[in-house]
Amino acid sequence: MAIGQETMLLDVTPDRFVLLDAGKNEILLFDGGGRFVTAIGRAETILDGSVYRDQVLEVLTQDAFFDYALTDGSLLAEHPFDNGGVALKSLARVDEDSVFMLGSKDGYAYGCGYIMGVNRFYSSARYYSNYLTTHAYAPASETQHARFFRCGETVYSFLSQCGEIDQYTGSDFVGVPYEWDFGKRQPCFTNAQKTADRLYLAFELDGACAVLLYDLKNHRYKAVPQSEFPLGIIRDGCNYALARGTITRYALR
Repeated sequence: MAIGQETMLLDVTPDRFVLLDAGKNEILLFDGGGRFVTAIGRAETILDGSVYRDQVLEVLTQDAFFDYALTDGSLLAEHPFDNGGVALKSLARVDEDSVFMLGSKDGYAYGCGYIMGVNRFYSSARYYSNYLTTHAYAPASETQHARFFRCGETVYSFLSQCGEIDQYTGSDFVGVPYEWDFGKRQPCFTNAQKTADRLYLAFELDGACAVLLYDLKNHRYKAVPQSEFPLGIIRDGCNYALARGTITRYALR
């Protein structure tokens, strides 16, 4: 099956690859061998998709998200809501009751969520983790490339300008385990992934694209060109990256 240039890899499971074809407004499911399974389309613009526990695919639009079976793409449930004027961008489900989202409104980044048990959407402007000293709310540009990602069962997200990493829990709490000081440099972060012992941050700086590899144990780091290590989705010790219509698997060292 031909994959358009506007396609991005959204998620990876042991037997599914999940891709968003923005040009066709479809989410494409492929099996572990790369064989096409089905396409999921919506009348509304599809903004993002995220897999929950390798079984359910959550698909986000501006005023709802939908549960699909990952096996065959059949619709399981619909969750409509009033977004309160927030331009939504991405989502991830943390547990049976909690879905988190990122978006922007009135020039500021917003953190949002949906509580399944009471069918309630909520939102608030995002502030930086050092808000008590800076009193600074995060601008909308922080959500330019921001997405959620997973390491095991734990859900994280990143901000595009400062690179701050947020961690989400089932108690609807958001913590900040990793924040950085890049001095006068102002990289733009485009992706983030995590393993048990490393953080991977893809960024653009001075016209160059690279990936920062940060060792969580010894706090050492290095940057490698994205041409050598195109960061995609990390799962089970492998990095899966989409380029020119092909998903390539890179074993992590």
